[in-house]
Parts: sequence; structure tokens; C-alpha cells
Amino acid sequence: MRLEMIGLNHVTSSLATREKAAIGPERLAGVVARCKQDARVEGVVVLSTCNRVELYLSPKVHATDAQLRALFQEVGGLSEEEVAAAYIHRDEAAARHLFRVASGLDSQMIGEMEILGQVKDAYHRALDLDASCAFLNGLFLRAIECGKLVRTQTRISRGAVSVAYAAIDLVRRKVGQLARANVLLIGAGETIRLAARYIADDGGAPCRVSNRTMDHAREVAELVHGTVIGFPPCEKDLVWADVVISATSSPDLIISTTLAEQALLGRNSPLLLLDLAVPRDIHPDVARLPNVSLYGVDDFEEVVRANLLARQAEAERAEALVAHQLEELVTWYQENRVAPTIRQLQAVLEEIRAAELANNARRFRAEDREQVDKFSRALIRRVGGLIIANMKKASLTQNDLSLALAVARAFALDEDDPHVHETLETLEYELSH
Repeated sequence: MRLEMIGLNHVTSSLATREKAAIGPERLAGVVARCKQDARVEGVVVLSTCNRVELYLSPKVHATDAQLRALFQEVGGLSEEEVAAAYIHRDEAAARHLFRVASGLDSQMIGEMEILGQVKDAYHRALDLDASCAFLNGLFLRAIECGKLVRTQTRISRGAVSVAYAAIDLVRRKVGQLARANVLLIGAGETIRLAARYIADDGGAPCRVSNRTMDHAREVAELVHGTVIGFPPCEKDLVWADVVISATSSPDLIISTTLAEQALLGRNSPLLLLDLAVPRDIHPDVARLPNVSLYGVDDFEEVVRANLLARQAEAERAEALVAHQLEELVTWYQENRVAPTIRQLQAVLEEIRAAELANNARRFRAEDREQVDKFSRALIRRVGGLIIANMKKASLTQNDLSLALAVARAFALDEDDPHVHETLETLEYELSH
């Protein structure tokens, strides 16, 4: 299978490392271009979230671990020590990893809802940049379908388990009733929208919404019947707030230590700050200020442990669904990998048929030529169909491409044809692995 991936997640790396490696919209095009500089790489999809940064590559020939780490180190700006913690998967193992990610099985909050949308977004951004390829298209569409299937056929996502939900749950435990707390929401992405929905479902709270794009801020404000304010929020907004939940995609800090210090001068009550962004929106030194509690995305381990215990049975069912979907992907791939040979065979047989028909046209009466044409087409279909059926059978049931390689060579009118050369090269590489 022509697939390899490398990445870091919440298990293998710290928040600081993931912040450094994060590939936001402003860097995505450059990272894709760098990956595709390698002639071996046919397609690339980048998945970058709060809890993971992963590159999915479809190569003509697999890179070595050292080559993948060097690429990831370069595009992520990582040190040798940091990139050494990256995990690498290839072929079926890489596909299984992606399916588990899309299903919420590899998340910090098992069964979380956001990740499926993030996988979709990563795939659509790759399409927008013309970065994907036929194989990655099939892979990601099946991964998205797998994620949907797991959520509809199991209870793994029941209870809206997510980082946003865990954050609101923490707020409840810290401040009591949400309705008594002034809540400042910074950002308008999926995490903030989920937080807004959870607040609304809990009965609501006085809310202010700050976001760079005012239209998006209004959409979030409508969810909680809140007020839209300027971006970034100012000192008076922090004086007003009891709770601040921030999750923007800004590369710059939204709340500095200085801004927080100034706001504290105007208030006496505790200030609860939840920074759910990567890179961080709130300077970590703010946690040292008096009467302030600051939590980041890595501060939900206790919730994660409880979640894992409660959802283990559903996870087992989900894993079975992932395994079945992976089997279907492998079947699709094994059929698809002989497709170039089938197209070549059909093209060559048709070229021979048409040429012979033209060369021998004078041997037949004009009124018979239509029947001769139909007969020749039927004959070619029968001959080609038998060869194709045996190629597919060998690929599917025996994982054997030797017949496909023999056909590609036998029916190559011109081995210098780049399409023929590419087909032969691909089959030879598959056979060697």
C-alpha cells in the first residue's frame, strides 16, 4: 500500500512541542509544497489540531524512517530530540491509525466529536491546494465514513465528550451554576462553538464573544444570546469576566501577562482562564498571578482517565468496526492497484482490434462491416475479461501482482511510454514489498 505517515500527539509530546510543530492555515501551502518537492511523493494531507500534528503521504517508493523524520523536523521546526518522539506508520498500519483517529479512538477524550470534522477539514484543504491524489482521496473518504459509522453504531460519543465539554464541566465544578458566572468566549471555531452549545444546554450564562471575524462572532453570540465585543478583548472585558475560554488559531498571544495584571487591579473575585488553543492564546506566566486559575489543553488527564474507564466497552465495539472498514479499504486497494494495467491492456487490445479491422476492411462487404465490428469487440472483451478477472483474483486472494506485471510487460507497445514505465515501476515496487 502506498501510504506512510509521521506525527506527534498528546501522548508522545508536550503542548510546547505541538505548538512549535503546529501547521496553521498560514503555513499549510508552504508545507505542502515542501513535501511535494520530493518526486516520490504523489500526494500529501496535513492534519494539525490541538492534540496532534500528522503528515499523511502517498509515495511512489517508501522513504526511510530517517528521511521522514528529517522532513518532519524541517516543516515542524523541531529539534532532533523532539522529532525522535514522532511515530511512523506505513501501509495498513497507517490506514488503521487514520481510521482510529477519525473515529475518536486515538483522542485525548475518547469518542470526541471535533476530530472527525478536523479530519474532513484537513482533507478538503488538501483538495483546495491540489495536494491530494487518487489513493489519498479514497483513503480519507473511507476514514471519514468510518468515523461516521462508529458514532452512529456505538455509544462512544454519547454525552458529547470533548475537550470543550470537559472545559465546561470544569467550569461547573469551579464556579457552581454557570448562570451566575460572566463568561468571555474568545474565538469562533469548532471548540468555542461547542463550548457555547454546552453553555446554552446548561441553561445559559451572561456571555461576551470576541473574534477577529465579526460575522463569526455574531454566530457564536447567537448560540448563547450573548454580546459581540472587539478583538482582541481589552482590560475591561477581563474585569467583567469570571470565566475566560479561549480557542483561536492566532499565532500570537491574545492575553499577555501585562493585560492580565492590569485587569486584576480592577477586580476582587477569582478569574478562571481556560486556554484551549494551540499555539497558546494566554501567556503561561498568567498562572502565577494571584487569584487566577489557568488551565490548558493538557490539564484534563483526570477527566480523560474517567472517560476511558466509562467507554471501554464501546471502544471495543468501535475497534471491531474499524477493523472491518480497514478490510474493505485493503480490498479496494488491491483491486485498484491493478487498474493501470487493466487500462493499458484494454487500450492496447482496442488499438490492435481497430488497426486490424481497418487493414482488413476490404475483405468484407460494406453491409457486413458493422457485424464484424461487433464481433471483434465481443471477442476482445472475452479475451481481455479473462485476463482481467485472473489479475484481480491473484491480487485480491493471493496478494500476487506477478500476473499484472507480466501483462503490463506483454502488452506494452512502447516501453518508453511514460505511462507504461510508471505502471511497471509501481508494480515492481509493490512486488518487492
